[in-house]
Formats: sequence, C-alpha cells, structure tokens
Amino acid sequence: MRGGDVGLGDGARRLVGRVREKELLEQVLLDRPRDEVTRVIEVVGEPGIGKSRLLGEMRAGACRQGWMVLAGHATELERHNSFGVFLDAMGDHVASLDPHDLAGLGTELVGELAMVFPGILVPRDSAEATHERLALGVERYRLHLAICALLGRLASPLGLVLTLDDLHWGDVASFELLGYLLRHPPRVPVVLVLAYRPGQRPGRLAAVLTQAMREGMVRRIELGPLSLDEVAEFLGPDVDRVRCRVLHQASGGNPFYLEALARVPEVQLPTSAVAESRSGALLTAQSRSAVLSLDDVPAVVRASLQAELAMLPERVRLVAHASAVAGDPFEPDLVAAVAGLSRQGADLALDELVARDLVHPAGPGRFSYRHPIVRAAAYEDAGAGWLVRAHARAWNALEERAASVVRCAPHVEHAALSGNDKAIAVLVAAAKAVAGRAPADAAHWLSVALRLLPDEGEGDVRRLELLTDMATFLGISGQLWQARDVLHEVLRLLPRTAADRRVRAVSFCAALEHLLGRHAEASALLLTELRGLPQLEDGGATALQLGLAEASLRRGDVAGARTWAGTAHMLANRHEDRAARATAASFAAYADYLAADIPAALKHCDHAALLVDGLTDGELAQRLDSVAWLGWAEHDLERYDAAGRHLERGLALARATGQNYLLTTLLVSRGSVLLWQGLLTQAEDCFADAEEAALLVRSQWLHAFALAMRCRVAALTREPDQALRLGQQACRLAGPPADWLSLWTAKLLAHAHLMTGDPDECSSILDIAGSDPELSTVDPARRPAWFEFLTTAALALDRAAEGEQWATRAEAAATSLVALPGRRAFARLARARVLYASSDPAHASTTARTAAAEFTKSGNPLDAGRAWLVAGTATAAAGERPRALEDLEQARALFAHCGASGLQERASRELRRLGRRVPRGVTGQRNPRDAIGPAALTSREREVAELLVTGMTSRQIAAKLYLSPRTIDHHVEHITAKLGVTSRTGVASALAMVGGDVGSVPDVSHSCRQAR
Repeated sequence: MRGGDVGLGDGARRLVGRVREKELLEQVLLDRPRDEVTRVIEVVGEPGIGKSRLLGEMRAGACRQGWMVLAGHATELERHNSFGVFLDAMGDHVASLDPHDLAGLGTELVGELAMVFPGILVPRDSAEATHERLALGVERYRLHLAICALLGRLASPLGLVLTLDDLHWGDVASFELLGYLLRHPPRVPVVLVLAYRPGQRPGRLAAVLTQAMREGMVRRIELGPLSLDEVAEFLGPDVDRVRCRVLHQASGGNPFYLEALARVPEVQLPTSAVAESRSGALLTAQSRSAVLSLDDVPAVVRASLQAELAMLPERVRLVAHASAVAGDPFEPDLVAAVAGLSRQGADLALDELVARDLVHPAGPGRFSYRHPIVRAAAYEDAGAGWLVRAHARAWNALEERAASVVRCAPHVEHAALSGNDKAIAVLVAAAKAVAGRAPADAAHWLSVALRLLPDEGEGDVRRLELLTDMATFLGISGQLWQARDVLHEVLRLLPRTAADRRVRAVSFCAALEHLLGRHAEASALLLTELRGLPQLEDGGATALQLGLAEASLRRGDVAGARTWAGTAHMLANRHEDRAARATAASFAAYADYLAADIPAALKHCDHAALLVDGLTDGELAQRLDSVAWLGWAEHDLERYDAAGRHLERGLALARATGQNYLLTTLLVSRGSVLLWQGLLTQAEDCFADAEEAALLVRSQWLHAFALAMRCRVAALTREPDQALRLGQQACRLAGPPADWLSLWTAKLLAHAHLMTGDPDECSSILDIAGSDPELSTVDPARRPAWFEFLTTAALALDRAAEGEQWATRAEAAATSLVALPGRRAFARLARARVLYASSDPAHASTTARTAAAEFTKSGNPLDAGRAWLVAGTATAAAGERPRALEDLEQARALFAHCGASGLQERASRELRRLGRRVPRGVTGQRNPRDAIGPAALTSREREVAELLVTGMTSRQIAAKLYLSPRTIDHHVEHITAKLGVTSRTGVASALAMVGGDVGSVPDVSHSCRQAR
C-alpha cells in the first residue's frame, strides 16, 4: 500500500498509508545488530511526496525504542553552508556536551571539531595550530575521522539513528563526510537514512551512493503517489467523493500538492477533471496526462501557494518574505531587521504565520517553514528587486551582530553589486575561512568575488590572484578539470614577461594533468612553456626541466628523464639552487634504477640523500617532490630505513605546508616501505589514509594506486572478501591492462585470488603477461618479483612448462642486479618452486634457503618467510622431518611477526602434517578456514550460505554480490566443509540445527566494517 504526508485536520498528526515502508523501517530498528553495523536506507521520491514525514515517523519510533536520534536537513538557499546538514543534525547536541565528554577523542581531534562546531572550546594554542593546519587544506579525512568519532560519542549505548533530509541540496563537504562515514562507520550500531529527490541528485552524492550500493550497503524506498482511497482518508470525511477525485487527479496523488490545492478552495481546477470524476471513471496515466502535464501540476501548486500568500495581511506577507530570506531555520530578530520592522511587529506577524500553518517552531527561538516548497514560494513571491535590498539588510544586520563572514557570504552573494570592494573582501575572507575544511565552497565564494570585480582590463592583478587561488581550491576539492581550465585562463592573461608566475601556474597545471593520468599532456605543457621563456638559464627554466623529468618518468620515458634531470642539475649548480639540485639528483637516482643501471642509481641516491638532508625544512618544502622520488629510489634500492626516514619528513612537511596533492604518493610510498619491512598493520594504515586523500582529490589514477596496495595487504592478512573487493575496484578504476598501473592492479587482484585458494582466476594475468613475456612495461629491476609470481600462478594451475619459462626469465632478469640481494632472491625462489614441482625437493630446499638468506639480508622478512615456507615443504618431501620443522617454524614466526595471518596459517598446516601440534586459529584471524561448524563461517560465507538456502544458483549469487561464479563455488566448497555436509541441500539443515537465522537480511556491510 502507498501513502503520504497528511497535512489537514486530524490526519496532520499521523501518517496515512506507507504500510510496507513503515514495516521495513520498523524491521531495521527492531533487528538491532550485535556489533558495529551501519545500515543505510535511501528514501527517494519527487518533491512533496512525503519523504520528510516518513523520516519523522521513523525517528519517533526510534526514540521509543531507545536509539539516539539525530536529524538534519539541507536547504535550497544555503547550499554552500559547509557541513550544513551535519551541523543541523549535531550542532545542538554538541553544544550541550561537557568538555569531559570529548576528552577521550584527544586534543588534536577535538581541535579539528572546533573548526566545524563553534560550541566546542579548546585551548588557544591548540585552536591556532588546528586553524592553521585546516586553512592549508590538508588531510580533510582527519576532520572526517573526528566527526565520525564524535557521532560514536553522541550515540546511546543502543545505537544511533541519523536521518539526513533534502540531500539534493547538500554541500560538497557534507557529501565528502558522508562518503567517509560509509567507508568507516562509527563503532556503534548505526541506521543512516538519506532522503532526496532522485531527479536532482548531485554528482558527488551519486558517486558516494553508487559505491555503497555496489557493496550492498544500501536499501532503497521509493515513495509513490497516494491512491484515491488514501486521498479520501487524507482529506477527511468532510470532503465529498467528487472533490476527492478532482483533487486526486489534479495533484497526481502527491500529498503536498494535494494539501496545497485543498487549502485554497478558490483555485480553479480543470473542468475536465470534474466531469470525469462525476462520471466515476477511474484515473489512468493516459487520462491524467490529458488533464495536466507533469509541468502543469507544479504550476497549479505554485498558483495555490501564491494565492495563499496573497490572502495574508500586508505586514504578515512582508514577514513571510523576510523569513524566507533570513534562513532555514530563521531567528525572529533577523527577520525583523530584514523586514525593516520592530521586533514586536515582526513577532505579531510570525504568530499569524504560525496560526496559518505556514511556519512552525524549530527549537528555542527559531522557526522554519512547514515545507521547503513553501519557503521557495514565499521567496519567489517577494520580487527580485526587493530581494536584493532584503539580502543587503540581512548582511548589515549580521555584521552588527558580529556574525562570521561565512554566515554573511550567502547574503553578500545575492545583494552586492559589481565593484563593491567591501563585498569582495567579505567573499574572499569567507573563502579563506572555509578553504581547509570545504575547499569547494571556498572556490564558489571566489567565483562570486570574481563576478563582482570591476572590469579593469584582463591583466588586473586582483583578478589573477583570485583566479590562481580559485584554481588551488578547485584542485584541493577534487574538481581537477575545472581547476585546469581556470589555470589555462590564468596563463592566457599572464604576459610572457611574468616568467616566475607563469612557471608556477604551469607547474601546478602539470601536477593536475598527472593527477588526471594525462602525463603526455603535462609534458607538452611544460615543454611549450620552456621554449617560450625569454631566458633559458634562470630558475624558471630549472623548475620546468625538473617538471619534464618527472613527466618523462611517469610516461615511462626513462632516457628522457635522465636527460632532463642531468640538464636541470647542471643549471641548478650554476645558480646555486640547492633544492633544485636535490630534486634533480633524486630524479636521476630513480631514473637510473628504472634503467637497471644500479651502480649509477646507488651513486645518485647517495648524492641526493646528502643534498636533501642538508636542506632546511623551508628549502625542502619548496621542492617536496625531491623527497617523493628519493623515497621511491631508496625503497627500490632496498634502503628501507633511509626511505622511511625521508618519507616521514616529507609527510610532515606536506601536512605543515598544505601540499596535499603529494599526500597520496607519499603515503603509498611510506606504506610500501612498511610492507617490505613486514609491518603490515602500519602499512594498511598508510594505504587507508592514502585512499582517503585520493578520494578527496578525486584522482582516479591515485585512487586505483591506493586500492591496489590495500588489496595486497588484505590478501596477506587473510581477509579474502576485502582483498577481492579492493582488487576488483582498483581494476575498474585502472581500466584494462594497457600501462604499468592497470597491469599492476590486475596482478595484485590475481595474487588475492591465489591467496584465497582460487588459482583459476589467475589464468587471465598469465595470458596477459604471455602476450609480452619480457614484461616491457615493468621496470627491469622489478621483473624478478613479477616472474616469481607468474611462476607461482602457473604451477598452481598445473602449467609446469610455463612455470619453468617464467622462472628462467626471473633468473635472466636478476643477473644484472648483483647489488640488490632481495631482487635476486625472487629469482631463486621461483627456481625453488619449479624444482619442487619437478620432484627435486632436496635441490628445491637448498635454493629456497638461499633465497630466504638474501631476503633477510635485504631487510624483507615477509618474503623471507615465503622462502622458508617453500624450503620447509620441500625438505619434508625429501624426508628430512627435523630440518623441515625448523624451516617451517622459522616461516611461521616471521609471518606472525609481520601479521601475515594467511601465510601463517599455511605454515601451521604444513607443521600439522608433520605431526607438530599447532593451535587452531591465528591471532587476528577472524575465522580459521579449517575450523568446523556454523560459527566458523566468515561473514561472506554466511551471506552465501543464506542465499544458497533460498535456492539461488552460483551465477545468481555472484551477480547479487558482485563476485565471479568461480569465487562463489570456492565459497560453497568452504561452507560445505565447515558445516560437514556434502551438498548444497545440506547447508539449510546444518544451519537450521543450530538455529541459523536463514531468513534474515544478510549482513552486507562486512566489507565496510573491515575498511579500517
């Protein structure tokens, strides 16, 4: 049954219809989760269909059951109110908190919260430091983390219900925060209800929800129109059947339209509708469109609202207009100032508006229109000229009350005339105030300021400054294409004689091109600017040459990178530019490594490290890319401690100076160092932060990069569902294998399948690699590791001959890497695997032990453990049980130290086969695969089991869960093994015997909970 929002008579206090919708919401509330689960419900429908009323009904039910309930709504005229919908939901609750309630969050997080919630007080020095950091636009995900933690504090012990209404009018900062909450929900049971008009859904909101839907987190409620019987119930017994039919047809069953039409009897309804109603004909879609088009219905409602406003006394109508300008909710004293009335006169008029049910009380000292459409009608009814003057009065009144520039800015936008310097100053100040936490809003305020600038010529200095800042804020907010376009305009306006400013603009534009994955375009831009410089031997030329060295590296042009880095180094020496020299040396070191010229790479790396360490923080902050490239070079040259030290310094400076476009690269680099050092937990933290930074910048290339690394860690820590989900997402972003990134993401997804016992899914990466067996797109020094993986995959698929070929290539690739024992070790490990597969276990064990020693020498305990695992398995096959036990214990200890629980369990299984008693289950392991019974099922396996019980096939389950049918088959194998049954039909019986809740809604948020 469908239903709607009652607005007349006794029905105004209750909800008509919506039986199925209410049952679903009640089920969600009653089915209280036992652990931290976020359940997301979309409530969508056209304007006035009853979304807000349904949310109100749910909130009332949640309160009765003991949930903590928060409610926020976005508003049409305040779309650039940063975090507006969350401020509306949480602001009053935060203001009432005792400082001791927040102490557990830590000083840093509380300081960041104070930048959004004015009611939070922090020590002066902490507040100033936080303000400075946020003003730089870095790590907005830290602010999101703080708000997420605050929501957890606000929740009751039983959980939290958070409803966010009218999200189609939400601001970008709120959408970014919403995305974070879906990826990293508060550590309490949460029901998140989102209401919006689907036809007006912004792109940022769509992106957030699309990903959540893909992960199965979201359930949707679509509200339709009222039926004729529900209209009769809505209108009450005093309205005759004929008028019910007329109003039903005229409103299209939309509750708000229906209410608006019913409130004003004088509105002329179509005579054809009356005639048809009297004839008793049922309304059909065809007859409805013949009477009123979809465009006509809102027009009729607008006419009814305007008629309702026209009937108001003049002063009451004036206050209605002023209230629409003042905000939502609005305060009576501001309304009085906007209307130009005394407070007493304004209050009397507000009383009349409340009596006529146009506005409602919205908390102590505040009021709100009964519906956003009513506010929009009152605003439109005021007249354009009056509105300009009214916003000016609102601006002045807020200034007199010492309101913030952020609160004044929306009124300045609607009131100021071109050339108003005071208005421009307010808008620029508002942009700077919100830049750190909401750079998209900062860019908007600057765009308004630019419109107000007088036309003083294209080269106006203020215009260029505002355009440059606007490009920065657009880039920080992830609007990369728009930022690029603005910088192109800056370059068009800047004369060739302004060389320094042009070089800075071109360098930033090239950085944006790299974030967009357009490395060739970045090279062309830099080269064109270099050729146009009036003096080719100044500092600007050095900066452009360094940019070309980076662009060459990103395009895979190693020879070009070495050439540009050498030229830049000579020019920097001539000008005694120490920071540029350090950067050039760092590029040279990495380019030498990529060219497999290891002696030259080590020499340049020593030189670069000396130069970087000799720079002050101020000097280094001017060329932080030097740290990024030096860190990568040291990482790949197996100097992990030095790489970690330099990358940590780079991260600290990036955060302190606002260079957030480098954060993802630096975080991934630091995480990769930690991964090779066997510190998987710390590595995952870096990669998770890198993903958040990439999402805020909205770089698909960087996002794929971070996801692929998280996939790798999840595969090693035995989180198969997580690993596959992340790997699949990374591959979607990177696209089909065409460059090193897409090939690399495909490899890491294949590795995840191999770790989950699904080697068949590795066949595609073997076929791709087979089309280019020398792996020309892979760095020469990285090829031994690639070949070792391909050897492992081929042998797992019983493709022994192919495995032999890959192992041979690994050995050939390692011959020139004498100075890198860890790289040579991969070739030895590949050969050990082939020897074991060819029934030469003694030779295999010796080769694997040599590989383990070389991995250990390079500082790589994780791969040393893999080599010890092969050595122990081969030694056991050779009949040397005591030696095999030692090797396997060595492997197991290394895996335990690293946190590689998946590999640790493999070593444990090999030990058990030799009779060694090893405890079942591994620390940190959620569900041991070889445990028995329903309790041993992972969250994904239980989800598959519950779908199996419904009779779904593997293909159907795969489609529902966005997995492959082969993966589902593997899950089924594990399920039947753990439950001790031999067929799918036995799954239902096994679950039923232990009271399995096979009819419940599957827990589809497991992968989200495991995100951090």
